[in-house]
Amino acid sequence: MKIISIPVEKINPAPYNPRLDLQPGDEEFEKLARSIKDFGYIDPLIWNERTGNLISGHQRFKILLAQGYTELEVSVVDFSEEKEKFANLALNKVSGNWDDEKLASLFMELEHSDLNLGSGFDQNEIDLLIKQFTDQDDEMTEFFNQELSLETFAEENFACKCPKCGFLFDPKEKPQ
Repeated sequence: MKIISIPVEKINPAPYNPRLDLQPGDEEFEKLARSIKDFGYIDPLIWNERTGNLISGHQRFKILLAQGYTELEVSVVDFSEEKEKFANLALNKVSGNWDDEKLASLFMELEHSDLNLGSGFDQNEIDLLIKQFTDQDDEMTEFFNQELSLETFAEENFACKCPKCGFLFDPKEKPQ
């Protein structure tokens, strides 16, 4: 992998980039801007030196420009325009799925951290995720004991239904 520092003027946002163009004020734009502010520029853009086009990192590029960067470290490739477009699609499409339980556990671990850094998740998302994987309080899990009549559960009060055809039958009757 070749990483070099280049002036931002050499980087052309790909005109064909199919991702939505986020704007300041958009929730996802602001989350990404917060992430860059909190952690710095740690995920280099991918730039095709043959065409000058940006392959991956269009939103980060826009934010970095707004933050006043004049030079950026980029991961450099030398692709044909066609290969560049396929790479753009693949890099924009490929995303992993979360292991929700591990994610909730990680948020619970970081919940009382002294660091005030953004994770890209809003507080409602975090709260719902944690709630899903933590013990519910007694009010949510309380059950009530009731005295039940055995007659309510007598066999004759239950019809049997064939799961395949739906035919109702009495299990005490002998087939003919």
